[in-house]
Amino acid sequence: MKSQCLWDKPTELMKKFEIKWTPTFIIHDPEGKEHHRMIGYLPVDDLIAQLILAKGKIYFNTDRLPEAIAQFQTVVDQYPNAGAAPEAIFLLGVAGYKHTHDPKSLRQIYDRLTAKYPQSEWTRRAKPYSAIPL
Repeated sequence: MKSQCLWDKPTELMKKFEIKWTPTFIIHDPEGKEHHRMIGYLPVDDLIAQLILAKGKIYFNTDRLPEAIAQFQTVVDQYPNAGAAPEAIFLLGVAGYKHTHDPKSLRQIYDRLTAKYPQSEWTRRAKPYSAIPL
């Protein structure tokens, strides 16, 4: 059976998952809860980085912080130029803080983001952490 995406006649799946453009990638857990969404074409390295980030978000959202930290660190280490890297750094620091309760991890992500991704929205989101003393 052939399925078409007609924007003026959305399919039931398009309605169910609120698909407004293709490609749309939705990463969800076995219960169907969405944890990450990507819209539009991505080069291979960016796609892989986004998928690893998504796996980390599932772990993060289910309080499996060591596993989340490992996934976010993988994005940072293996895909530092991918679009997902600044978000991975941000979430790495937040997961680190939640895991250790040490606020220095929040300040460190601000410093890392400022140094490597000064124009990123994730750097702006981390700005309040600049007040945390090291």
